[in-house]
Amino acid sequence: MPWFTRWYFLLCRLLVAPIIRLVHPSLIQLDEQLPEQLDGKPVCYVLRRHSWTDRFLLERLARQQGLPVLSARPGALPDQEHATCLYLPVLKGDSKRKQQPLQALIDSLGTRESPEDYPLQIVPVSIFWGRDPGSETSFWRLLLGDGERGGALRKLLVMIAQRNNVLVHFAQPLDFNTLVARKQQDAREAARTLARTLSFYYSRRKVATLGPSLLSRGQIISMVMRRPAVTAAIDELVASEGESRAKLEKSARKMADEVAANFDSRLLRVLDLILTWVFRKLFTGLRVHHADRLRRAANDRQLVYMPSHRSHFDYLLISYALYKQGLVPPHIAAGINLNFWPVGGLLRRGGAFYIRRKFGGDKLYSAVFKSYLGVILSRGYPMEFFPEGGRSRTGRLLPPKLGMLKMTLESCLQQPGRKVAIVPIYVGYDKLVEGASYVKELRGAGKTKESAGSLLKARRIFKTSYGSPHVAFGAPISLEECLTRVCGNWRQQAQAGDFGFLPGAIQHIAQENMTRINAAAVVNPIGLVAMILLSSPQRAMAEQELLAQIDYFIALLQRRPYSEDVVLPEGDAREIFEQAARTAGLSRIEHPWGPIITATGREAVLLTYYRNSVMHVLALPSLIARFFRHVEQVQQSSLVEACADMLPFLQGELFLRVEAEDFSAEVAEHIDQLVDLELLKREGDTLSRPEVGTMAFAVLTGLGRILRETLERYTMSSLLLARNPGTEAAPRLDVENQIIEMAQRLAILSGREAPEYFDKNLFKVYIDTLISEGLLQSEQRDDEAWIWSDGRLSQHAQRWVNLLGPDVQQSMLQLIARPDAPV
Repeated sequence: MPWFTRWYFLLCRLLVAPIIRLVHPSLIQLDEQLPEQLDGKPVCYVLRRHSWTDRFLLERLARQQGLPVLSARPGALPDQEHATCLYLPVLKGDSKRKQQPLQALIDSLGTRESPEDYPLQIVPVSIFWGRDPGSETSFWRLLLGDGERGGALRKLLVMIAQRNNVLVHFAQPLDFNTLVARKQQDAREAARTLARTLSFYYSRRKVATLGPSLLSRGQIISMVMRRPAVTAAIDELVASEGESRAKLEKSARKMADEVAANFDSRLLRVLDLILTWVFRKLFTGLRVHHADRLRRAANDRQLVYMPSHRSHFDYLLISYALYKQGLVPPHIAAGINLNFWPVGGLLRRGGAFYIRRKFGGDKLYSAVFKSYLGVILSRGYPMEFFPEGGRSRTGRLLPPKLGMLKMTLESCLQQPGRKVAIVPIYVGYDKLVEGASYVKELRGAGKTKESAGSLLKARRIFKTSYGSPHVAFGAPISLEECLTRVCGNWRQQAQAGDFGFLPGAIQHIAQENMTRINAAAVVNPIGLVAMILLSSPQRAMAEQELLAQIDYFIALLQRRPYSEDVVLPEGDAREIFEQAARTAGLSRIEHPWGPIITATGREAVLLTYYRNSVMHVLALPSLIARFFRHVEQVQQSSLVEACADMLPFLQGELFLRVEAEDFSAEVAEHIDQLVDLELLKREGDTLSRPEVGTMAFAVLTGLGRILRETLERYTMSSLLLARNPGTEAAPRLDVENQIIEMAQRLAILSGREAPEYFDKNLFKVYIDTLISEGLLQSEQRDDEAWIWSDGRLSQHAQRWVNLLGPDVQQSMLQLIARPDAPV
């Protein structure tokens, strides 16, 4: 190193070091195993640009995180004790040196007999000063932008302004010998290979963290107006209705203005501060799961997020979680009902774009909205929409609506070369902020309209703690792989303008997304305790019995995990119970023989919500246990066959993670687990339940009651549908209303307070499954569905009846047999 370079380096360190000490960087990815992976190996860190400040910050972080320290003499090879640092521009050849450092390194290594003698590790490091993806220049962007562009003064100002908003990403190390393959390439070509690899990595890392360069809202609207779909819709309306083109263009622009987001990266920092304060007031801490896998997917794919929808806080929590994880928040499809002052404009600047609930056959609006989706997807912006359409009032996932997914896939197919991944997201809550309003709505109250007034009334929520919300990112779905699975030659068909494969692909992706959402479920303490406590007829249980059942349920979930992504509660049974009791407001009644835990009133209704959000993880064991509710012994072969026949109905409602051809094998494996835990006994092909009065019997009984309300719904629906087999068909809507009326009456007579008795979607899903299984016939008459049954449905109904207790069977049969029952 020349003497002037050395003095310049020391001068920079002297000037910048005080500021570096004030910087509080966020490590958005640092594998816990990285120090161990690099231990005892020569390491070369690579930065994406030449920057003394980045290097000095890297030195500090390496010491703090136990990584190899940057101490090698410049120009010298790193060794086991001294790491070195290179810069991407130098690797790319943007230097005045005759021989680049990497080429010299390769030449020096060429004399070694074995590559193992020098296992050099290349560690790319990305450092972002701020969250500005880049657009126009202004004073505010000078202070709130990043320091990638501009001179030393700009960088110095950015360092001061953004010292608390610095993101650092350590990538997985690249083995130099494997990457370059020295024996097959000369030094110059090997250097180019590494430079290209790193250039692509830094480019994708920047897009994933900061997002693509932003266009102004006006530019996006202008691009929408120039889209062929919009101009064609205007031409059609001019020709068919004779309206003025200028008037239609003005109307289209007004629609685009209604839809378009106004994403502002500067506001994200402000929203970060506001939401941090709000969430600290409401929650005890946001829990984020499987973010590392998501960051890997973001490195080479454009992401489309499709989360579950349980609360208005969902989109705030997801964007906040992504921002904190070092990923750019998405553009979010929001209902037009949220576009009210002052929330509408604020959400719009945070990335929300608005969609009407119904297009009502408005061809112009449809063209404008589809074109807007095409613009933002073509620009590479990540996007988010809720496939359920609305918030779930029961805790279960709702059947996916396909309209938004259809428009998204159509836009993606216009750019078949772009890699897209759909990201399922499970959002769960220890306690719902909207819990009270949900209870009222399920009991018949109208939905409260969002407004500024309702926002002011919401101040009361700050008086309560709502536990921890959970955001769990499911396994990403590769769009190309899904399309190939549905249609092997979809690319050729798309190029030829044949999109006949699209309906099947939409249905497949929608179902796969919902299945993966449930596969990423977080079984929180309140959900687990709710499953157990609600299995008691009076929602009351001795504390010791409850604790024992927690241990058994956790053992079941650990021995036969529902999926690799399911998150189980931490701590022992006592800790799990106490956490749930604090959040759910459970009552404790002291008694000489031991405490009794109970839930009453509104808390009991909300417990069904929390149970429903996680009950799918134990649905199959619960179905098996239900067969032993009224009999002591069952033949395993008969049990497997019966469960396999019933599983399609549970799968349709709960989006279970099991393929139809594996039903029997899944049932058999769960039986084995129940036998291992001594919840069932097996002699040959005969299975028997434990002795009455034992804890094992109580656990098996409680396990079987998890699906009680679900089985009751199936039974009452089947009995009503099979009442007059072979008779004339009836309008499906009328039949659905009759079933719901019957469910409401049974709920009153039996004292049930389960939300699913009042959810029309669940009855519709069951009828859909009956039709797909061939147990119910359906046909369209004058744009209305008509259905009728045959004798097989009566046999099917009897299976459900056999799983219920005598009291419920009697109540249902009496309702069906009434002379004045609806026909």
